[in-house]
Amino acid sequence: METKPNLITVNGLPIVVANFNWSVGVLMEKFLKALAQKKFLASKCPSCGYTYAPARNRCGKCATKMEEKDLLEIPGKGTLVSYCLANVELDGKGSFSDLKTPKMIAAVNLDGANSTLFMPLEEIDPKNLKIGMKVELAWNAETKGGWKDIKYLKPAKA
Repeated sequence: METKPNLITVNGLPIVVANFNWSVGVLMEKFLKALAQKKFLASKCPSCGYTYAPARNRCGKCATKMEEKDLLEIPGKGTLVSYCLANVELDGKGSFSDLKTPKMIAAVNLDGANSTLFMPLEEIDPKNLKIGMKVELAWNAETKGGWKDIKYLKPAKA
């Protein structure tokens, strides 16, 4: 069998790879770095105009490649389009664990974007949730350039 450089052949499972690193791509890297400045970047397809939040490198509608010039900053506010109450969470071992208190998960269309973002929703009683209500990102006081810079979504201030 001919071997090619940078090709790993595996003749059996399981395989454990430690210290595995990969690139998230240029646009996602820019998106993550912008979070450190409490900025939320989206990417707008230059062909069909569909805007993705968070930014991505390929349009799911028309398959056009998006580049750095297609990035735009959008406000961290949007509209609640759906929600659910989660009573379990993943335990990190391939199973679920029960939550003491249900968590609200929101589906939101951020202003300036067409895609839907799914994130935890806090600072509101589930009885007061209304589809169409305005929500906004709640940021951590200290940001480092990663998803954990955003604490959750919360009702927007009027």
